[in-house]
Parts: sequence; structure tokens; C-alpha cells
Amino acid sequence: MRWLKIPAAAAGLVALQALGDALVARTGWPLSGSVLGLLMLLGLLCLWGGVPDSLEAVTAPLLNHLMLLLIPSVAAVSMHGALLTRHAAVFAVVSIVATAVTAGLTAWALARLMRRRGP
Repeated sequence: MRWLKIPAAAAGLVALQALGDALVARTGWPLSGSVLGLLMLLGLLCLWGGVPDSLEAVTAPLLNHLMLLLIPSVAAVSMHGALLTRHAAVFAVVSIVATAVTAGLTAWALARLMRRRGP
């Protein structure tokens, strides 16, 4: 029975991304469909009070190899070094603000999940 839950969890992740893409296409929101799908996933995880084992089994290998997803970003930065140098101040401010917002939202979500789980 557990082996049926793992493909269902993977299909759920794909469905959330597709739903996010569809909502962004329909509404024209200035947001990535993938980000909207992740926000919906965060909402579901808050409602569930944690990560189901089947979802953990699907996402653990992806998270273990997360650095592979950053290779295109690093290559783009190295290719556009002159542009980055020209706009270094803006890049620094945006990077600091984005990091602070991400850390704050992550801490808030973790605290909320930990409160539901209890000691």
C-alpha cells in the first residue's frame, strides 16, 4: 500500500505546479506558477500539520541533489559579470532583502508547524 502512496504524492506535486501555472495564466498575476504551486503546498502542509511520509519519500532525493538546480544560475552570473558589476548595489540590496524575507517566512512556517506538532 505504501508504494501506491509515493506515486500519488509525486502526482500531487505535479498537480500543484500545473494548478499554479494555470492560475497564473488565467489571472495574469506577476508570479511564477511554480512559486504559486509551492505556496499552495505550504498551505496544505500547514493544514496537515507536517509532511506525510509518502511526500517525504518523494522529495528527499530531490532535496539531496538541490545544488544541481543551481548550476544554470551560477553559469548565468559568470556569463554576465559586467552587467552584474554595473548594477552591483541593486543586486546586493535585492539579495539581502530576498534572503531576509525567505529566512523570516521559513522561520514563521517552522514555528507554526512545531507548535502544531507539540513537544
